[in-house]
Amino acid sequence: MKNPFREHIIELFKRIIELRHHSNRINLVLKKDAEKYTKEGAQFYSGSSLIISDWTGPTDNGWEINFHTGISKFTEKEDYSNEIEKIISRECCLAFAQSFEALEKFLKDCAFEIMKKDGNDPIREKIYGGDQIYKYIRKSCGEEFLNFSKENNKNIHFKEFWTTISETRHAIVHSSCRLKNDKVSKSRDHFATFEYLFDYEKLGDDKLLIKLSYRQLDKILKHVAEFAYQIFKLIRLVRTGLKTLFDF
Repeated sequence: MKNPFREHIIELFKRIIELRHHSNRINLVLKKDAEKYTKEGAQFYSGSSLIISDWTGPTDNGWEINFHTGISKFTEKEDYSNEIEKIISRECCLAFAQSFEALEKFLKDCAFEIMKKDGNDPIREKIYGGDQIYKYIRKSCGEEFLNFSKENNKNIHFKEFWTTISETRHAIVHSSCRLKNDKVSKSRDHFATFEYLFDYEKLGDDKLLIKLSYRQLDKILKHVAEFAYQIFKLIRLVRTGLKTLFDF
């Protein structure tokens, strides 16, 4: 009989390695491009303008009439390296956000399997994410969940880890990587977890700009995968009593 939990974590692992693989290539290509065009004697200039049409305005015999919005973006040689770092950071942040969504899906899939095994008739689409799915998994794993959280090789508390990556993912997706300080400063442990996982720049007194290099992304993706493995291991332990390392 197939282990459905194994299938779900393998799916998550494949998604994480895909995100890391693609991000690594983006990082290498962009850094080489910056090196090429900022060396002595090289010439570089890039510009973009936003051109749109009016859907409910006049046409030129059926052809759309485009006009300049007045919004443009220009990058000169002197600024190109900084621009590249911003692009890499943005892409790495988006890769992390997608890894979180894959982790959340994994937890939902696990919850669905647990509900089925307990004799319920769950509707997969009605299993909510966020704190609700975290609380369900924590409850399903009982006291062992708290034991794993209190004592592990990373000294990472599961709730603080989950809250930190959840709030950070939300800021990346919905606020252009701008995070309210109090979202990750609920306790000293919360902020320590945030500083351990993410780079950032202070924006005034109450906001942070999330920044990621590829090296930092690699670290985060590894932690996301390792956290998922702890959940997989906990479910196996609670359901079967087995606690073997790297058992798939």
